[in-house]
Amino acid sequence: MHLTSGTRLGCYEIIAPIGAGGMGEVYRARDTRLGREIAVKVLPEGVASDPDRLARFEREAKTVAALNHPSIVTLHSIEEAGGVRFLTMELVGGESLDRLVRPGGLPLPRVLDLAIPLADALVAAHARGVVHRDLKPSNVMVTREGRLKVLDFGLAKLAEAGPSLDASQAMTVAAPISSVGEVVGTVPYMAPEQLLGEPVDARSDLFSFGILLYELATGRRPFTGTTAAEISSAILRDTPPPALSLRLDLPRDVDRVISRCLEKDPERRFQTAKDVRNELELVRRERESGVASGTRAVPAAAPEPAQDLPSIAVLPFVNMSRDEENEYFSDGLAEELLNLLAKIRGLRVAARTSSFQFKGKHEDLAVIGRKLNVATLLEGSVRKAGNRVRIGVQLVKMSDGYQLWSETYDRTLDDIFAVQDEIAQAVVKELRTTLMGGTPDTDATSQVRAEVAAAAQGRGSNSEAHRLYLQARFLLDRLNQSETERAIGHLREALRLDPTYALAWVCLAQAHANQAGWGWASVDEATAAAREAVARALALAPDLPEAIVLVGRIQVSYDHDWKAAATSCRRALELAPGNADVLSAAGSLAMYEGRADEAIELMQRAVEQDPLSSIRYSQLGFSLRLAQRYAEAEVAYRKSLELAPQRVAAHLVLAIVLCEAGRLDEALLEAKAEPAPWARLTGLAVVHHALGHAAEADAALRQLEAEFAAESAYQIAAVHSVRGDREAMFAWLERAHREHDAGLVMLKCEPVFRPHHDDPRWTVLMRELGF
Repeated sequence: MHLTSGTRLGCYEIIAPIGAGGMGEVYRARDTRLGREIAVKVLPEGVASDPDRLARFEREAKTVAALNHPSIVTLHSIEEAGGVRFLTMELVGGESLDRLVRPGGLPLPRVLDLAIPLADALVAAHARGVVHRDLKPSNVMVTREGRLKVLDFGLAKLAEAGPSLDASQAMTVAAPISSVGEVVGTVPYMAPEQLLGEPVDARSDLFSFGILLYELATGRRPFTGTTAAEISSAILRDTPPPALSLRLDLPRDVDRVISRCLEKDPERRFQTAKDVRNELELVRRERESGVASGTRAVPAAAPEPAQDLPSIAVLPFVNMSRDEENEYFSDGLAEELLNLLAKIRGLRVAARTSSFQFKGKHEDLAVIGRKLNVATLLEGSVRKAGNRVRIGVQLVKMSDGYQLWSETYDRTLDDIFAVQDEIAQAVVKELRTTLMGGTPDTDATSQVRAEVAAAAQGRGSNSEAHRLYLQARFLLDRLNQSETERAIGHLREALRLDPTYALAWVCLAQAHANQAGWGWASVDEATAAAREAVARALALAPDLPEAIVLVGRIQVSYDHDWKAAATSCRRALELAPGNADVLSAAGSLAMYEGRADEAIELMQRAVEQDPLSSIRYSQLGFSLRLAQRYAEAEVAYRKSLELAPQRVAAHLVLAIVLCEAGRLDEALLEAKAEPAPWARLTGLAVVHHALGHAAEADAALRQLEAEFAAESAYQIAAVHSVRGDREAMFAWLERAHREHDAGLVMLKCEPVFRPHHDDPRWTVLMRELGF
């Protein structure tokens, strides 16, 4: 029966309906005796009108009412008033779990924060002999304080007692399709034995728990279909894709827990919820202590990223100026704010590569927030006219679209640094107050001001030098020879005006390093210029992470001084543990030295910080390939290509991954799809050789040698290695060494060279390269 607002059931006054389902209608009500709000659930007619079922229901409900656990909603009483049978229970405010699940899954700390108390609730109930039998996202609430509460514990079993399903339960099993093609009801979360009508026990709840954990971690259900019958068939017969194949940063131990919960045979599942809870608690302890679950330990200098910290993305500011050439200024201001905020401890900032993906796009802010995995967004606009600038900014909370803070600044260009500091201070204070419960007192304000001042090290003081610096950064992003040369000209003029501008010296060093790496200038001369510039930066700001990580890259690529590079990477990680470039540099160093597990962990963290960056996924994919985790490497490279279909060498390495996995026909398709001619020829030479196509392999190698010998000596050596031609391989490696080929940093870790490690020439070459 339907109750209206104001209806009285004994001492309970109905306030409003909450929901309805197979277990009856639920209402918010006021207990007039105790002056508190509760939930009232009116029992289905099939239970209330059947004396035998009602007696069984009341007897077993007493067992449920005796459950006393912080993650189980308390059942207060079973009552009758005016011919209406109903339950009273704890009223839980918040959101059901199905409202929290999102594409790609929740951050891992949040997954564990929800899964562990849910497993613990099962432990408590199963100890009392209570089986839920209807565990699904809509039966799990998360309070406004973040605590988890399980609803209807045991009531599905109690209500279902009887010779057959009542009408409401039958409707649940054969529920209609929703507008998006998903089955409404319980079927997607049922255990196989439940679908078959066989006896169920606590292990049936663990199957449902596994489905929930899979969904929390990946954002999708393991068993899908367009009808209840198709989903039932999938649950009974299909093995779902491993959660790890859908989410590369998932610890293997969590993937193992999910897989074992989803075993078809109850005997092969975990036998108790306590075992599940203990496994998940171990994963959390290992992550908190800096040990990656299922992998090797991360170096002590690389602290575990706190994914549940206050998080923000800084979107490109909109250029409102009449002159489109001022685009560099609006982009530069947003980027400088991003870099400034990224150095604040206790704040997770999405990397520029990902946040600037949305430049010029009009996507919904909530969608952007989900894609970047952040709780807040900072957006703004810039209007520049002569020496005057107007900057408007607003900070938006993603969960509800609420504007946390906004401000408009009308200043001269001479005040631009002060404006940036004011914005950063306001953002940090607001995030700490709103998301962490901090107090906006005088001490907190002083602390934030000091932190922002420390993070701002390396800036200059001359407004014209700053304008030239922003123009240079804008040009360098285009990554071509002529724009790089223009950028160097701007930077030299900026440094003439302000020789103390440390960040400009770093930018100049990066420009020269790009010239050396891409062959746009003499390697020796460009590298020497990069060294000189970065040394000037460090003399001005010794703890500037941008400078330190660049020194590490030079030490790796040109000096082959691995010990010094390791010192630089450790220092950069200490100063900027959440910087995607720093994590990438440290991961690359681990990869070059053959420490695949460490490389994977660091590259996964770089992906977390920079989730829309194609290069991060390529780097992760290469690390996974080194560990022979080919399925995961394929997923990473396909994601990289999804984000940047023309990424140079991504199809090449994907072809090699598929080749090494024995999928040669697919490998050939990927090699042919490679856009860069040198990389396409390399892939074709390798894959055709593996397929036994001698003529095609020879032709690809001959063309590679004829057209790309100057820049691809390392790749040519790799092809000869695959073909077993040791003499030609060493000849090309020696040429690569003479020409400072950047590929040589991969020599120690590259699997195709492993068959030749026993040659004395290999030992000599390793020594010359500093390994």
